Amino acid sequence: MRAPQAFLLAAFATAVAAGCKSEPVAASTTEGVQRATITIDGGKYTPNLITVQRGKPVALTFKGGQELGCGGTVVFKSLNQSKEVESGKSVTFTFTPDKAGEIPFTCGMDMYDGKVVVK
Repeated sequence: MRAPQAFLLAAFATAVAAGCKSEPVAASTTEGVQRATITIDGGKYTPNLITVQRGKPVALTFKGGQELGCGGTVVFKSLNQSKEVESGKSVTFTFTPDKAGEIPFTCGMDMYDGKVVVK
């Protein structure tokens, strides 16, 4: 690969990686339940990093945007949960994390991902 092509490829990979990351978002608590909404659009989950506290119920709502792609299938493998999201509609996953760590979620093809960080 010639140097300019290698540079462009590296720049593109860096830009894509930067666009796929978001700052951690702490779930808000209402009526004893930790809640957060994740939008699926343009091939990504926004936000894709949610922080929650262990031992408290969690309700994560995934809202379908205009361009879902394979992101419309949301999979929490470690929780044995999977749901389909349609454009303009929402689905909610509920669970109570019992230990600190990470709970990853992905699209149906493992192309898009995010995680819930349990503290």
